[in-house]
Amino acid sequence: MKKYIIRILLLVVAIFIAFLVFISTTDGILGDCVTDEITSTVNSTNQYEAKVYKRDCGATTSIVTIVAIKKMEHESEFQEVFIVEGDFQIIVHWINSTELLISMSSNASFLNQDSIYKKVLNLGNIKITYKY
Repeated sequence: MKKYIIRILLLVVAIFIAFLVFISTTDGILGDCVTDEITSTVNSTNQYEAKVYKRDCGATTSIVTIVAIKKMEHESEFQEVFIVEGDFQIIVHWINSTELLISMSSNASFLNQDSIYKKVLNLGNIKITYKY
């Protein structure tokens, strides 16, 4: 009887570990994150594109607002440079060909510094400044 209980416990632990691996390798239980692009802008030399989008992965997580940059000449992926928890209005503006200004709307007065998950100041030769 004792061996039977140990086998059942091992099976339960194995199923639990498999479930954790599944959850950690997907964007939620069924990969049900919704991404909505808000805006995008290209710098003056058409070398870089910056875009703002929101990601919502369901009721158990918060909406995040993201700014990402990619180099235009390559089919590379966007690199996230700013991630903030919440549904904020963010404006991206190229000051010149290598400097991006990220501005947040007036509702940023409610911004808690703990809500900023990522804030990059330089990406390659791009300088990123923030106003909020």
